[in-house]
Amino acid sequence: LLQRIGDLHEQTDVLILSGGVSMGKYDYVPGVLEKLGVQLVFHKVLQRPGLPMWFGVSQIGKPVFALPGNPVSTLVCVIRYALPALLQAMGMRARANEFVVLGDAVEFEPDLTWFLPVKLASDAGNPARALPRPTNTSGDFISLSDSSGFVELQRGQNRYEAGLNVPFYRW
Repeated sequence: LLQRIGDLHEQTDVLILSGGVSMGKYDYVPGVLEKLGVQLVFHKVLQRPGLPMWFGVSQIGKPVFALPGNPVSTLVCVIRYALPALLQAMGMRARANEFVVLGDAVEFEPDLTWFLPVKLASDAGNPARALPRPTNTSGDFISLSDSSGFVELQRGQNRYEAGLNVPFYRW
């Protein structure tokens, strides 16, 4: 890992890795990045999915995104963090924030920001409604086939009422 990640880091302007950043027995990526001189900016974001996300900057200013390995977590972190950062670094404008109305009330117990997959439904003259399509786990990539993107439900509460105006991110 040290050799391969080191080679990739030398050959690229930005490094995006997936997997090996959690706290499991075989999650070596943070240690490898540290040995390569990448300065940790943050590790772990209070969100689901994608809590173990890792971000750092190398000694020569290259950004390094080390994303969780489960596919739903990876996709959410790419869309929410990596792509906007890359667009900004290239001098491009990120997509304008889009808002939708939560179509159904939902509950979520952990005190984390929740990126909830949704399917958009619209009626003529009414704002788009976000119908929840929760996954079974962050490895449940197939369940995303019936979704349009995800909404961001802020931490600090456990019930989100239907009709709430929330940020929406397209796949």
